[in-house]
Amino acid sequence: MKIHLKLISILLITALSGCCNEELIDTYLLSDYEKSLIPFNDYQDLIYINEKGIQIKATSQPRIIEMNRVNPGHENCEYWKVESISNFINFTEIGFSIQLNIGTINDLTSIFGLEYVIPDSDNSQNEYFDELINPTNGQVVDLNFYGFDFKNVYVFNNNFLNKNSKIDFILYSSEGKGVELISYIDGKYLKLK
Repeated sequence: MKIHLKLISILLITALSGCCNEELIDTYLLSDYEKSLIPFNDYQDLIYINEKGIQIKATSQPRIIEMNRVNPGHENCEYWKVESISNFINFTEIGFSIQLNIGTINDLTSIFGLEYVIPDSDNSQNEYFDELINPTNGQVVDLNFYGFDFKNVYVFNNNFLNKNSKIDFILYSSEGKGVELISYIDGKYLKLK
């Protein structure tokens, strides 16, 4: 028994001495402006109107703020911590969600993206939109669509339009309102009331 215990101790010491000490290289946080882009801290009902004037209710989920560990490709024991925020706006009565994501990559780059998600699908029906790199007020525009004026919005174009695509683009508020307009390829829309 003593021999087994000594052998296990030797193997354990050898195994542990081969491991390196983990080292945090840096921590990258989202700016206050970037955090404000996904404002929903609680469940919140949002009312949209469609092209026929019918009201459609959506519900935002509370945003999730996470610090993720990323290995930058150097030593296996070195890592970064990067901040990200995610959220869903659920259009339950018409069967889809918009997923919102913003996260840091390093001290110079953050990425803001949207995804149109069909629940209980195999993801083949999901649609992805052009991502915004380092979102700032300099990227916002004022537009008029369907007779409505939109001020200070980001335009997310569908970047993989194909025969199965449903959405052409999404207008997203830079001022904490969330999705302001979903424009469908067939001319239909949902506009935040």
